[in-house]
Amino acid sequence: MKVTDLYPIFYAKDLEGTVKRLTEDFGFSAKHEPKIEFLDYVVLENEKNRRMDVVRSRFPADSFKDGYLGMRVNVDNFEEGVSYFKALGYNMFGDVHENGSLITALFTKGDGSYLVIFQHKK
Repeated sequence: MKVTDLYPIFYAKDLEGTVKRLTEDFGFSAKHEPKIEFLDYVVLENEKNRRMDVVRSRFPADSFKDGYLGMRVNVDNFEEGVSYFKALGYNMFGDVHENGSLITALFTKGDGSYLVIFQHKK
């Protein structure tokens, strides 16, 4: 398994306002908006290919959250990525989400850290 990209994910109660601020003030643009159950999700990228994800959760326990969520880890093999991070002490939180272009899952660790593993389908 190879990690193909790694960058931060942030919660935003006001997703539209946060995306607008990041695009107007910091030069990001919306690269795409993956369809993931219970999340409004925007992947932002700037001219230097720096990325960050901004999400608004529709889970009742998360709907109030604003700020840093964790790291997004893009991998070239989802199953190997799951095994690798489980061996490091991460546990899957919720279900695997899959659509025509990606497979993803949220992982958490006892210290409160989160990872979101993505594999883009080709």
